[in-house]
Amino acid sequence: MKKLFTGILYCISALPVSAQLRFSSVQDIWKYADGHNIQLTASIASDKEAALSLKAAKGAVLPTISANGNYTDNIRIQSTLIPAHLFDQTVPDGTFYEATFGKRYNYNTAANVQLNLINTQNWFAIKTAKLDKEIAALNIQKTRRDLYEQLANNYYSYLLADEAEKLFQSNAATMDTVFASVQRKYNDGFVSEMTINNAAINKEKAAKSLVTATQNKLLQLNNLQQLLNTGDRIEISEQPVTPYIPQPFAPDPDVSLAFGEFLKSKVQWQSSKAAYAPTLSAVYQYNRTITTDHFMQFSNSNDLPSQYWGLRLSVPIFSGNNRHYTVQKTKIDMDLKQQQYQAAGLQSQLTNQNILLSYNTAFKNMGKAKEILAMYKSNDSHATQLLEEGSISIDDRLRYYSDMITNQQEYLQSMSDYFIQSYRLQIRTINIY
Repeated sequence: MKKLFTGILYCISALPVSAQLRFSSVQDIWKYADGHNIQLTASIASDKEAALSLKAAKGAVLPTISANGNYTDNIRIQSTLIPAHLFDQTVPDGTFYEATFGKRYNYNTAANVQLNLINTQNWFAIKTAKLDKEIAALNIQKTRRDLYEQLANNYYSYLLADEAEKLFQSNAATMDTVFASVQRKYNDGFVSEMTINNAAINKEKAAKSLVTATQNKLLQLNNLQQLLNTGDRIEISEQPVTPYIPQPFAPDPDVSLAFGEFLKSKVQWQSSKAAYAPTLSAVYQYNRTITTDHFMQFSNSNDLPSQYWGLRLSVPIFSGNNRHYTVQKTKIDMDLKQQQYQAAGLQSQLTNQNILLSYNTAFKNMGKAKEILAMYKSNDSHATQLLEEGSISIDDRLRYYSDMITNQQEYLQSMSDYFIQSYRLQIRTINIY
């Protein structure tokens, strides 16, 4: 037994020395996780990306301005055949003059401006981007809530393992004493081999339970390190069991997300119907062409500017019924999202009620379980005293111990139920927005 604990302590001491994080409550762990958990960081990054997408969608309604320029060096200008009778009616048909038009060097610049006066797709794209931004913000809250639940699970599992370790340390000490007493009686010939075997079995079970509880504590601490994204050693102080102070339930991110998805599907349905609407744009273009016979010499060049503006109307007429089917698909999706939102609201309300009922029951059962365990401990202590006085047999003493062990499991189960309902209630009542 001592060698086993010595080995565990040696392994712990052999770990690299690192900083230490101390937490006195699950709220402290949540606060630390807000700035260190990688999943939460990823959700925040997605929210920033959604904000940029919204700016891009708004930018689509602004006028587009483009400018371009080109330079052409006509190394050899192609000749053009001109009918000779255009200049001399006496020339027979089929006679042509060969002429060359244009200059070798051409410089061209152009500026284009286009403004969409009516484009419903851009308007709905902005609405969709706004909803995507809101959904991204809600995903941060959902990620935070799910993270809080994982952290609370590990935190309270640690406290449960710590309580189990204390109980099993006491059990191990008790069974060491009982086994020593049984061994003396066995050596003196007062008890059978079966009796000492039973004592040895209980002694080993107590030692095994203690090791399991200790390892479980270390496991929960490792899980916390993973979720907190830290290599620092974590130290947790105990949290006393206190009754719940009634608080209103906070908004449920799942319901808010379901509503956001419903609004988004509604906008997509409206956008699909708007695909039948025409688009109207105002356009303006300015061109300037300069031609010359000498490279970069403009003293004897030809300057040919031009400009125009106009309205451009595009009316969708037929596209193989794709728009018709798209409208039907988006309508089905919108109806489904609406039903999911209504169901999410109802489920959230019922879940809140069930958690509150379960918490109240678990808290009361926890109090009763403590009282019952105290009585079993008292019986076990009396049994130890009676055994020393010789008033009861060793088998009776082991029976009292076995009864206490059974009740300890019931007590730990009650504590586990209380811890689970406690953090579920805390998460449903804290405002994580």
